[in-house]
Amino acid sequence: MWVNTLKKEDDEYILKGLKEERKKFTYKKRLGQNFLHQKDKVLQIIEKIAPKSDETYIEIGAGSGFLTQELVDKIKKLHAIEIDREAFDILRVKFSNKENLELINADIMLSDIRAIAGPQLPGKKIKVIGNIPYYITTPIIEKLIENRDFVSRAYLMVQKEVAERITAKEGSKIYGSLSIYCQYYADCKVLLKIGRDNFFPIPNVDSAFIELDFEKQEPIKVKNEEFFFKVTRGGFTQRRKMLMNNLKRSLGLGEEPLKKAFVAAGIDLKARAEAVSIPAFAKLADLLYDLQDNH
Repeated sequence: MWVNTLKKEDDEYILKGLKEERKKFTYKKRLGQNFLHQKDKVLQIIEKIAPKSDETYIEIGAGSGFLTQELVDKIKKLHAIEIDREAFDILRVKFSNKENLELINADIMLSDIRAIAGPQLPGKKIKVIGNIPYYITTPIIEKLIENRDFVSRAYLMVQKEVAERITAKEGSKIYGSLSIYCQYYADCKVLLKIGRDNFFPIPNVDSAFIELDFEKQEPIKVKNEEFFFKVTRGGFTQRRKMLMNNLKRSLGLGEEPLKKAFVAAGIDLKARAEAVSIPAFAKLADLLYDLQDNH
């Protein structure tokens, strides 16, 4: 089954009877296309995610279909989204006999994840997997977080440096507001590190395959999430400055109420943001939220 939700482009080739190996594919830099082409790496990914026969997946960016090929026969249903019309048309031919595969020619950022996956059994959530364009990594993660009550896990291929920031812990020089944002909503870990030579065209950076588990083992709750992230973003505005000084400027609070909140939250008055754990940030944000007039 295939669905085209993008504006149709003028085709310069005929699909009927087309063999993939006879078609020279045009890689499009504007779409951030770097396809994983090493089968051993694809098989390692499959081993890491351990797909089950009763599961439904959405694949972001089916590309050349290497991952699609290994995944589709192991699960109940696969909805593969591909924005590139040329790649989409090749995939249609390649997977024309797969009844449990829905190919969708669409932009993931304009797509309704719930509508694509359709109704699920009570208590059953979908999983998302994708080798995503690096330039929209954060927007895609934000979209998945917005749908976390419907998505149990996301497996994403991202730039290695971004993966390290997402999974960084307090005390690390790369721990920051992105780390806190992702780890507040999900248990995050790197499953595989994959060198740039495993992709074509070869990108300028290495990659990592990460897991975002939205069914967190130890969920963190705050009184107001918007205010919590205002505190964490404000805390990292100038990394070399003390957290208290950054929050004075970003929140417009006086030193005395900040000191009291820091002490109550168990945070050193001279601490930098990178030294403060997510639970400690959550406690601090709740204390500071109580000082606000907007609740």
